[in-house]
Amino acid sequence: MNFIYKLSFQQRIWMAFILIVSVVILATGLLAYRIAGDMAENNAERLRQDMLSKTSQALDEKLNKIKTSIFSMMMNMDYRRAVGLEPSSDFQNYYTHLSALQTVFIQMKLVEPLIDSIMVATPEGSYYETSKIGLPRESFYASSLYDLVEGAGQRHIELWIGPHEDPFYNEKADIITFLTEGAMNAASENKYVLANVKVTELTRYINRDLGFNEGRFILLSRDGEMISPSGSAAFPDFAQHASVRQALEGNEGSFAYRTGSNDYDVNYRQLESAGNWVLFSVLPKQSVAQQLGSITWVIVVFILLTLIVSIFFARLLTRLLLRPLTKLHSVMKKVEHSDLDVRFESAYQDEISQVGFRFNRMLDEINRLFLEVKEAETEKRKSELKAMQAQIDPHFLYNTLNTIYWKSQLQEHEHVQQMVLALSKLFQLGLNKGKEMTSLKNEITHVTQYLSIQKQCYTSLFDFRADVQEGLDLSQPILKILLQPLVENSILHGFKDWKEGGFIHIHIYQLENRLVLEVEDNGVGFEPAEEEDSDKLNGYALQNIEKRLALQYGSDAELELSSIPGMRTRVTIRIPIPIAGYAD
Repeated sequence: MNFIYKLSFQQRIWMAFILIVSVVILATGLLAYRIAGDMAENNAERLRQDMLSKTSQALDEKLNKIKTSIFSMMMNMDYRRAVGLEPSSDFQNYYTHLSALQTVFIQMKLVEPLIDSIMVATPEGSYYETSKIGLPRESFYASSLYDLVEGAGQRHIELWIGPHEDPFYNEKADIITFLTEGAMNAASENKYVLANVKVTELTRYINRDLGFNEGRFILLSRDGEMISPSGSAAFPDFAQHASVRQALEGNEGSFAYRTGSNDYDVNYRQLESAGNWVLFSVLPKQSVAQQLGSITWVIVVFILLTLIVSIFFARLLTRLLLRPLTKLHSVMKKVEHSDLDVRFESAYQDEISQVGFRFNRMLDEINRLFLEVKEAETEKRKSELKAMQAQIDPHFLYNTLNTIYWKSQLQEHEHVQQMVLALSKLFQLGLNKGKEMTSLKNEITHVTQYLSIQKQCYTSLFDFRADVQEGLDLSQPILKILLQPLVENSILHGFKDWKEGGFIHIHIYQLENRLVLEVEDNGVGFEPAEEEDSDKLNGYALQNIEKRLALQYGSDAELELSSIPGMRTRVTIRIPIPIAGYAD
């Protein structure tokens, strides 16, 4: 068994597929062979019964159709005049009635082609088909057929008379006759209609038209008279067989019949339309055995061909089914060699393909995370650089130094000292020893130093106030240089073109678990549509703060900007209460 462990997964699948298919096909073939052997006789019996049932039903329908055709003829006005059923009937016009009935006879034969000839017998005279050659006219009432009517002793006569020669027409072939009264009322008493059917045509209808070519149908009367086929040379002693005589006493059944060296299965059923007749189906047993043998060979050949085909296609199907897995294995090997750009591709939607597509999403996520980390580091460095640039704004530094110079020229030494100390403190707190985080106290000091310097530069332009909530922890860490860019926006943009009257209010407080920093000025403000245009508002200042907040606090930080034109502009920063995770 060790060789199995050395085989590839694809080879094991192939071998398993061959084994399963072989077992299933062999088991199915053996079971089919057994079932075919057990059920062959039952199927043959059912076939015989079905064929007999269908044939007897068709024959009953055909005989009933002959009856119905005769009864429908009785409704014809020409017929009714001829047999005296109408008040206008005139028996003196015999030949007129005979001529009129020829059309009726033709129509009857067109309706039912199995009818060979028709005759209407009345005491005043018989009406027959003038197109057929008649024998010297013998009265119907003097014939043997009328004797059968007399012997029937029935009130309403409907007789099917077995094979006999036609006593009224010059026909050599045997016929069977349907004989009934001319109409079902007293006015038609002793008037009769005869419809003749050739035995050869009836035999052909039973055995050929119904396509039963593996035996014969035999039609017998209850007294053993052979109705069809007449004489039956194939089974000369059939009517005298003991089983047949016993069957003639019943309604339906089956039995085995042997003549010479041949064995037959016989089924029989009484006809409903002619209760005195019984239809037999005679099927040779040899044909059933031949069919069973053919089925057996078909099963054996099918099993062998299926096994050969399954072996041929097993490997092809195995490769096809495992193609997604093979592709996924190839992709994983490339990823193992640091190729993160490769991707799994498949047109299938099976489980293996779904694993491959999820592997693609994992690679996409890894690449995205790599890119995010790279971009985050880049943005962090850019933000730090911009923060440093904001600290040493050349314009601010130029204005400050220029103000110090002129104040020194004006001998305002106290103001000069204050500005120099404030500038020194401003740079000290801004640099913060290279750290990104500072204390809330230092951030407040940093912005107030900046505003003090700007107030010296713009003497009457603005005033300011910083309100800090009582009891607020000023030692908590906070991202440095958040407030200075906001007040700088107020001075440069809010009080633009102003000479005096500006006011900046800084409000710092805690709301639940968040620290809120608000900077509000009474400057010119801006329209709401301009809020989306950051370049009009502050250049890069607010964008820089927003990116630094996102880098440091993620989605926990908020930056909100609101303005009422001509009244005020307010910038609100909300950050979580600092925890150890935010410390620099």
